[in-house]
Amino acid sequence: MKKGGIKARVTALFKSKSLNVNKASKLLGIPQRTLNRQVNEDGNVSMELLYAILDKMPDVSPEWLIMGNGGMYRNDEPMLCIEAVPFYKDLPVSAGLRDCYDPTLEKPSGYISLPSQDASFYFPVSGTSMEPEIFSGDIVGVVRVDSFEKISPEAIYMIVTNDNRMVKHCYVDDNNPDLLWCVSPNYPSFPVYKSEICAMFRVVSRIQYL
Repeated sequence: MKKGGIKARVTALFKSKSLNVNKASKLLGIPQRTLNRQVNEDGNVSMELLYAILDKMPDVSPEWLIMGNGGMYRNDEPMLCIEAVPFYKDLPVSAGLRDCYDPTLEKPSGYISLPSQDASFYFPVSGTSMEPEIFSGDIVGVVRVDSFEKISPEAIYMIVTNDNRMVKHCYVDDNNPDLLWCVSPNYPSFPVYKSEICAMFRVVSRIQYL
C-alpha cells in the first residue's frame, strides 16, 4: 500500500461523485471539520472514513479503495478471480454462541486479491496491544488453525472466545495442557482455557495502514 495513496483515491472518488466536503460529510455521517482535515489538509485518512465509504457507497470497489487495485467501482472490475479472498470490515465478536463467529456465514464487505496469497480472509485490527508488530488500522490475513498442537510462540493468532476476539502470540502452558497463554508486547500475559476458545486463526499476511 503506497503512502498517501488512500487519500488520493478518496479525493478522486468524491470528485467522481461530485461530492464536496459538505455533501460528503452529510452522506457519510462524519463531521465536516474532521473530513476536511483528512481529505484536504494534512490529516491521515481514518479507518472510520473508509468504513463509512464502503457502507454508504456500496458501488465502490473495496479492493480499489484499500489497495488501489482494479477500478473505482465494482462494475469496472472483471469477474472476481478465484484467488480473491473475503475482506470483513467489521467482524462480529462472539457473544455466547459458539457458532456465531464463522466468516462463511457473514457477508464480506468486499474481496482482496494479492499475489502469492495464502489467507482465507482479511480484517482490520484495532487496539495497540501488538505494536510494533501490528499497528491499529493494519489489515491482516488469516487462516484457520485446526489443532492446538500446531501453535507456535513465534506466530501471531486471532483467538475467538465466547466473550472476546483478540490478536496475540500464544503458547501452551508447560504444566497445564488445557491452558493457552496469550502474549502481547504492551500488556501482561494472561491464560485462556482451550475449552473457552470458539475458533483460532493464524496471521499469515499484514497490510500496513499508512
